[in-house]
Amino acid sequence: MSVREGNSETVRRNAARHVAVWIGVYTGLALSISLAAWIIVANRFPFLEPFDRERNLAATTLIGLFALIPVMRYMNAPRSLVMSGLVAWGMLSFSYRLLCIFFPRLSGIRTPTQVLMFGALFYLISATVAWMVAVVWKVRQSDSSHSHVNR
Repeated sequence: MSVREGNSETVRRNAARHVAVWIGVYTGLALSISLAAWIIVANRFPFLEPFDRERNLAATTLIGLFALIPVMRYMNAPRSLVMSGLVAWGMLSFSYRLLCIFFPRLSGIRTPTQVLMFGALFYLISATVAWMVAVVWKVRQSDSSHSHVNR
């Protein structure tokens, strides 16, 4: 292996991490905007109160789908999944903290630290499951290549 091959591998890894961070930033923006819109609509538009169940269902579905973007994108790369997910959820919890300033009773429901830990736990468990699936998949592939010899 030449120096250039090893160097290009390092460049590719750094570029992949950089892309993971940017996907996390864009996902975090989408999550933050969705959360802010949800909180503002829930608190500033009382005429929509009869539709609170539908509003909450739509908002949680939208936030859940946005939260799945790093998981679906980096299912084969657990390190990038954690990085992208934690950047996104960190931005969401920071915007939640800012919303707690304008809506003081919001922190009585969940504190910003609880929100951050909820997302961190979700992405860490997702990355662990992705890593375990990758290990099992590699073991099964290597085992199946040897199974034809024994027949």
